Amino acid sequence: MNLQEVATRLLRDFDAHKPGRVFAGAESTLSIAEAYELQFEVAAIRESRGERVAGYKIGCISDTMQTQLGIDQPVFGHVWDTEIYRSGVKLCTTNFDELAIEAEIAVRLLDDVPSSVWLRNNPEVIAGQQAVIELHNYVFRGSESKRAVELIANNAIHAGVVIADEEIGSTDFKSTALLQVDRNTERLGEGVAAHLHSGPVDVVSAVSEHLERHGRRLKRDQIVLTGSPLPLWKVTAGDCITVHCDDFAEVSCAIVERS
Repeated sequence: MNLQEVATRLLRDFDAHKPGRVFAGAESTLSIAEAYELQFEVAAIRESRGERVAGYKIGCISDTMQTQLGIDQPVFGHVWDTEIYRSGVKLCTTNFDELAIEAEIAVRLLDDVPSSVWLRNNPEVIAGQQAVIELHNYVFRGSESKRAVELIANNAIHAGVVIADEEIGSTDFKSTALLQVDRNTERLGEGVAAHLHSGPVDVVSAVSEHLERHGRRLKRDQIVLTGSPLPLWKVTAGDCITVHCDDFAEVSCAIVERS
């Protein structure tokens, strides 16, 4: 398999808001390792056309999410500068495929991270905490047996992130942070970010270790989406999504049919 050719097809489908069509039909023979190679190949093409990696994400860290997506391990993906939106944004459904949202906490890095070992000895580099709404193209076209491969190759189905107007700059992390998600006047769900009970160091270190395996590293001012204890929810035109989380600034977006 020529990964560069497949990566070009993957990105073409993503740009057309029809991600993953390469997985439809024939059974994928990709391994997990090859799926990550493919994700990084797509990233290289995106960088070559001027897009910038604004950070990274870890996902499927909870039993809830692993069960929902039919996998048994966390996944990693890229966050792009072209897909970061400010709270209050109107998101057009035609720019996504089966748009779904997820509430989580993001952190920002104050300096480059040369290694996960260095990070554990310098946890103060993790700051700039905020609640965010992660966006997903919640669509799978291949077989369930290859769900993890398709998920990873498609950048963990990441399609963007809505960030708050303000960050909490303190490096003191609230281990009892309660994420609450509203759709219009309905409370969709809430949950404590228990995976961050010892702070975000473990999660960000896992991202750092993942990048090290691929010859990359976290950089200053990049953000890391730390995963969620809550499931994904599909949204449609007319929905207004708001995420609340303790002392964090709330973050919201409106889903519209046309921009």
